[in-house]
Amino acid sequence: MRAKPIRLGVAVLFAVVAGGQAQGQTPSQNADRVFHFTYTQAPQGLKEITTAISGAAEITQASLDANAKTLTVGGTPDQIAIAAWLFSALDQPAPSNRATQEYRPAGSVNDVIRIFYQTHVQGPQNFQEIVNAVRTIPEITKIFPYFGQSAVVMRGTDNQAAMTAWLFHQLDVPYGLQPVQSLPAHQYLSPGAANDEVQVLFLTHPWSPQSMQQIVNTLRVIPQLTKVLPCTSTAAVSVRGPTATVALAAWLFSQLDQAPQASSPLPQQFQMPGGADDVTQVFYLTPATTGEAFKNIVTAVRSTVTQHVFPDDMFSAVTLRGTAAQIAAADLLIKQMDNP
Repeated sequence: MRAKPIRLGVAVLFAVVAGGQAQGQTPSQNADRVFHFTYTQAPQGLKEITTAISGAAEITQASLDANAKTLTVGGTPDQIAIAAWLFSALDQPAPSNRATQEYRPAGSVNDVIRIFYQTHVQGPQNFQEIVNAVRTIPEITKIFPYFGQSAVVMRGTDNQAAMTAWLFHQLDVPYGLQPVQSLPAHQYLSPGAANDEVQVLFLTHPWSPQSMQQIVNTLRVIPQLTKVLPCTSTAAVSVRGPTATVALAAWLFSQLDQAPQASSPLPQQFQMPGGADDVTQVFYLTPATTGEAFKNIVTAVRSTVTQHVFPDDMFSAVTLRGTAAQIAAADLLIKQMDNP
């Protein structure tokens, strides 16, 4: 039996689940508007524009006819106005001006819609990693990618938009290792929020996706950060958390961003600010340490420092966090066992 082909001509209905009718909105205020695509032809692009419009404009019904290249939306005049602005901006050939575009809904306060365009286009994986970062770090639910133009549509508060803009442009850089800059160039402090910091950390030595992932995992485990997002092609890692925790993550990052060496680097310690008995140290084992010996050392160390132990066999390193006494005991144990 031959399978029946799927036809794209059937209207695709995108429905955003609404918790109820918006305050002040009555059925008589609703209207329908039909938009005709001129430049967008690919089915994926049609769907992405539809999703961006229905999500950012908070439109409960948006019907896409992929064959007719039309998008029908229904909503209040304000929602239709947002949809018209977004449609005009997104249904375009490759834009020559990739500057950020902004729209503020009529009568709104602390509510903004922006479109960011990637200027250093490097392919879908790099773009998706940027999208993941600007969705997670600023904690924005209304983030919609349009891969056809390497564009990101967002809607949020002014503070969220400001953080998103800063982070997007931090990550939109050429492929490869980035020049080292001062801390303020890669640091963002949330306005009006104490003890809330974002940093973008760039590797300065050659890396592989595997080695970078090991560093990302270490930053998640040892400082216990939940917002750690890598951008592999540009060797960048975005982190957000309390100021002291981000400082620990930045220190760890610099410790693990090491060029291959003939001998082990000297161990360094990080003392958490505030006088707490909370110490982190990275131990580099001798290059001749075998895989079996490495496992034995890690097992022994876990009996001394019961939490916050992260082994990295790619770097022959063990990162520990604990009290000063626990770190000292682990140091003595490693020296006794690391004798290849």
